[in-house]
Amino acid sequence: MGFIFNDRRQQKLLGYCLSDFVTKNDKSHMVVDIVSKLDLTELYNRYSSQGNDAYDPKTLLAAWFFAYSEGESSTRKIENLCRYELRFIYVSADLRPDHTTLSRFRKRHLDLMADYFVQILLLAKETGISDFKEISIDGTKIKASCSKKQSHKEDQLNRKIEAIRRDIAEYMSHCDLAEDEDDIEDLENIRNKIEKLKKKEKELVECQARLKERKEELKPEHRKNHQINIIEPDARFMPKSDGPSYNAQAAVDSVTNFIVANDVVTDPNDQNQFANMHQKSEQNLGSDLQRKYDADAGFHSLEQLEYVNEEGIDAVIADPTPKNRSKNNSPTNMETILQEGCKVERSDFIYHCEEDYYKCPAGKKLKPLRHYNNGKSHGKIYQCLNCVEDIPIWDSDCPLIDQCLPGSSKTKLRRLYRDDREILAENMNDKLQTDEAKSRLKLRATTVEPVFGNIKQNLGFRRFSLRGLEQVKGEFNLMSIAHNLNVLFNLIAKDRFRFIIFVQYYRNYCQILWANLELILIIQVVIKNIYVRRRIYKPVP
Repeated sequence: MGFIFNDRRQQKLLGYCLSDFVTKNDKSHMVVDIVSKLDLTELYNRYSSQGNDAYDPKTLLAAWFFAYSEGESSTRKIENLCRYELRFIYVSADLRPDHTTLSRFRKRHLDLMADYFVQILLLAKETGISDFKEISIDGTKIKASCSKKQSHKEDQLNRKIEAIRRDIAEYMSHCDLAEDEDDIEDLENIRNKIEKLKKKEKELVECQARLKERKEELKPEHRKNHQINIIEPDARFMPKSDGPSYNAQAAVDSVTNFIVANDVVTDPNDQNQFANMHQKSEQNLGSDLQRKYDADAGFHSLEQLEYVNEEGIDAVIADPTPKNRSKNNSPTNMETILQEGCKVERSDFIYHCEEDYYKCPAGKKLKPLRHYNNGKSHGKIYQCLNCVEDIPIWDSDCPLIDQCLPGSSKTKLRRLYRDDREILAENMNDKLQTDEAKSRLKLRATTVEPVFGNIKQNLGFRRFSLRGLEQVKGEFNLMSIAHNLNVLFNLIAKDRFRFIIFVQYYRNYCQILWANLELILIIQVVIKNIYVRRRIYKPVP
């Protein structure tokens, strides 16, 4: 089997070539050039040596890259564009592939997009557009290729399965009648219907088992209303999403908004994704202990902070519950609480690490009562000595008893739960108070957030076109490649390479100056003394 290809620079009979219709500084030229630099050995090895000639894979890959960079993912629209739009004609080398060819190529080779994403990232790194020293991480919800009307609870699934089984039993009875009447045509139709119903029954039973597994991972109060989509069972209902969705993750360079790592997960939140994105970023870019990572409060969890501490990562992760951290070196003033009439928060207490106790605004100590371990967290329970179950609440002499005890408390006790890893959250909270951490979080909002805004608004990628988690991951890799190609083209078109390199050089130069400020001052004093001496001891002519 050979490949159908066309040379874009080959002159036609009338004395023109495809490259004559597209300007040299157009994005289509850049996409074709980048694809020509990729290692496509694995892609070509997937084609058999037998059979009819196929379209050149390099051309189809360039067509898909360019289409996603223009916000087009529909195969029928791309087919028309490759016939009538000059830039698409140039990228597709005027081969005019139909929508079936385009669709099959995308589905069969989506797993290779992760490798091409890394190759393009390394090509960009070689050009020196950034040092990739500061990475911002975030996630966004993208709808799945299904309708929320196809989502059902467990009892609804049971009713659908029972209805299908009744239909199968009814068709089986009709099948017996058709056999008795020797109606071969009707018998064949009934058997086809039974086969389709059994296939549907099998799919629903698999969804039922999957729904039960997912329910075990949820809290008891959320299990009753949990649903599964029978068309796209991998997708889930997530916060701030209208219908079954996926959680798309991206790690972005703070200088160029270049995506350095991406992933798609089914978790409804980002609490367990920092380690995943950090590992992918380090794997793609190469390990660098000086690289900085920034993330919002959605990535904050004790497990992730423990990972940051063990790996020695310079990370800034916003705290979603700063009220649970002890910010001061001493408890909050009791008179201030009484005057304001506010509740006593956890942050009003102060923890003494050496003696292992909490001190409240009233000056009382909360000492360890017992250990706890609920599977996900483990630590100690601290209870005030003034709060004892056998002493009535009205006999307490604590002036803050009304503001301290929660209104929903049944035991009328003030207890504090401290995880063994709480010190990591407190250290991160102290780091968040610094000016550097605040500036890094502000910078994060102007880097990774606009990336998702560009993907969703400008490129119109608000819903996946393919189904299944693996297919969705490949499509998001393709979307990330398209975003990076647009970033590269904008940098080239606006001649920003020199500006970015100058900014990086200036930033590194300032860091060197600041680190050697004392040495510079000494040199300045020496030069000044030499100059003064030359003025004083200047020889008379």
